[in-house]
Amino acid sequence: MSNSESIFKENDLQQVNSTFSEFITFLRDFVIILIIVFFIRTFIITPFQINGQSMETSYHDKEFILVDKFSYLDFAQDMSDTTDSSLWMYISDFWRQIPIHISDPERGDVVVIKPHVDKTREHYIKRVIWLPGDIIKFESGSVLLKVAGSDKFVTLNETYLSLSNRGRTQLPEYIEGTQFLVPADAYWVMGDNRQNSADSRQCFQNCFGVGPSAHFIKRSNVIGKVFINFWYFNIFSDGGLIKSGKFEWTQPPRLLSHPRSATYPELEK
Repeated sequence: MSNSESIFKENDLQQVNSTFSEFITFLRDFVIILIIVFFIRTFIITPFQINGQSMETSYHDKEFILVDKFSYLDFAQDMSDTTDSSLWMYISDFWRQIPIHISDPERGDVVVIKPHVDKTREHYIKRVIWLPGDIIKFESGSVLLKVAGSDKFVTLNETYLSLSNRGRTQLPEYIEGTQFLVPADAYWVMGDNRQNSADSRQCFQNCFGVGPSAHFIKRSNVIGKVFINFWYFNIFSDGGLIKSGKFEWTQPPRLLSHPRSATYPELEK
């Protein structure tokens, strides 16, 4: 074999080795990126798009939002309701031993939940109204609250409700009773659009054949708190520029100006 042929074959071998090395490097980087993305979406933050009008006028249909999962991070909760695979169950058993608990939902927080009531619609966006130990009361279209440890009901001043929804928070006719005690490790949530919202009042679908606990959302079913909203608009439909051609908004776009939580000063008196 001549020197030129030997050099040629050696160069081919080096090129093959280089290509293979580049592929391995790419594969390694790709796997690392997937792990990082999985970690971020599972424990830090994840995107959603709102589908429906149950939170009008605080949040609009088709708006994009980022949900903060880290603020509610609790390995004992978050790793227990992910999948039924044996491998993941083994991993989750390990993670549950890690004592990491950041915080829990607070009254007034706008949250994304997964109540496991409808396979075609897994996630809902609602507002946390009542916390564990609270007693809820519905009266004449208003909502009253007896905070855990208190001896009197207080009517909530829900400033985030639109004029068409104020004083119109009603229970379905088939619901028995008007008072509910929120159990431990659970929450009562409702949409701001009280006349068009599937929420704790009707167990998200209906309460027929199920117990009182169906009204409440378990701590483990709270995905996270709304962190940022990114406005959505379509210039060819309602919600964008008016079809008449006038440079006006039927629904002004919003960015980073979102009512992701609410306070209730009346409860502090």
